[in-house]
Amino acid sequence: MERYSQILNRLVQQHQAADRPVCHVKSRDEFAELVDVGLDSQNGSSLAEIEQALSQFLALNPDVSQLGFHKQLYSGVSMPAVLGDWVASLSNAVMHTFKVGPVANLMEMEVIRQLNQLVGFDNGEGLMVSGASQANLVSMMLARHSVCPEIKAEGYAGKQLVAYVSDQSHYSMRRAANVLGIGESNLIGVASDAEGRMCPLALECAIENSKRQGKIPFYIGLTAGTTVLGAYDPVSACLEVAERHDVWLHIDGAWGAPILFSDQHRHVLAGCERANSFTWDAHKLLNVPLTAGIILTRDKGLLKSATSGGGENYLFHATSDQLPELGELSLQSARRADCLKVWTAWKAAGMNGFRSKVDHLIDMRRQFVKLLKGHEAFEVIAPAEFLNVLFQYRPSCAMDEPAISDLNIRICAYLAETGEAFIDYASFGGQTGIRMILANQEVNQSYLDDLCRRIQEVGEMLLSEAAREKVPASLMKPEPPAGSRSLAAH
Repeated sequence: MERYSQILNRLVQQHQAADRPVCHVKSRDEFAELVDVGLDSQNGSSLAEIEQALSQFLALNPDVSQLGFHKQLYSGVSMPAVLGDWVASLSNAVMHTFKVGPVANLMEMEVIRQLNQLVGFDNGEGLMVSGASQANLVSMMLARHSVCPEIKAEGYAGKQLVAYVSDQSHYSMRRAANVLGIGESNLIGVASDAEGRMCPLALECAIENSKRQGKIPFYIGLTAGTTVLGAYDPVSACLEVAERHDVWLHIDGAWGAPILFSDQHRHVLAGCERANSFTWDAHKLLNVPLTAGIILTRDKGLLKSATSGGGENYLFHATSDQLPELGELSLQSARRADCLKVWTAWKAAGMNGFRSKVDHLIDMRRQFVKLLKGHEAFEVIAPAEFLNVLFQYRPSCAMDEPAISDLNIRICAYLAETGEAFIDYASFGGQTGIRMILANQEVNQSYLDDLCRRIQEVGEMLLSEAAREKVPASLMKPEPPAGSRSLAAH
């Protein structure tokens, strides 16, 4: 054990001390040449060889802890959560029953209790799952069981169930419709408004149309924090539609749910306590290591009723004074004690720590939008309600929209090639721009100023290169300067 502890300590020290790019842009073959991932050895490899490969893994993987990492819906690392994750791996605790994971079970139940309180589910229950995709799948399964419990045993028997989500919803909803067998054509993408939010009137019309066709509306999936814009579907207005038609209403808060920590901003989810189920993802804005999804339900009992089956003869030895085993509520059998990393992150930060982080980042988003709108070289091309900012660099020279979109894509690619920043691009309303995700609590005004300045410099350079070569800017791919580092170093 001591030798492995020493290796881990060296890797940690190396990872913390290294001055490296935010990311490396290489082909599969180039990465394969740098790291020996082969498993052809008949006799195994030495610890030194394994340590070298793990060191290369840390050096070459995108560094999500750096300020310049804005590509995904997370950034930064909670070290208390990492500590909890290490302990979970060291113990190899599982979550089938209380007996094999007693403290982990208590920790998970406490995490679920606290999250239910934030949502307003006073009598709720829940479970940690692999991620929001599984949480959304389970929510749809709960809705199906609520309207047609006989399907669990008998199958659909000709029934056509229909689910409704925003046209801006996450793709996991389509996969859930496939897995549950309702069919992708019975997942209706309801129109969204100019701010990327589901239109309640369009939802009402879609449900009425399904009823006229003899189908069974059973599920409405709202999004709290859409992937591109960070938009929040209007909960109260959609709840009125759901209650009028007696349809299960779920809120996918994988990205945007942490706004409930903020007294200043939680009003955007007003009414969420009346929803039937709710998705969280602690591995997004709470910076907990992947994966840490949660499904919450407003009422107790349905999780076990909808998902349980088997295992009573050897695993789930229920007694009259016992709560249901967490394994009976889960689609998974072996389930890792992911609750430790969420619990340690929460224990360290406290409610005030999470609240402060959310308020700070929303303030940074406000300042960033103000900065962009006050700069002649930038245009915010979509509303920014949460921590997503979609904007374009727009040069002073005349360019049509496709050329501007291509230029912004190339700016993102160049910043990744140099290792300065890892930022994605996205499209909305016929325009493609830079999708900035503000998830690292270390972001400050000075960093945002530097980022804008650097994006403008790269844009001007690409245009200059294109003019000299007399080729479209979208086709330019200049060589990044040697030894480039994170934008934070500029």
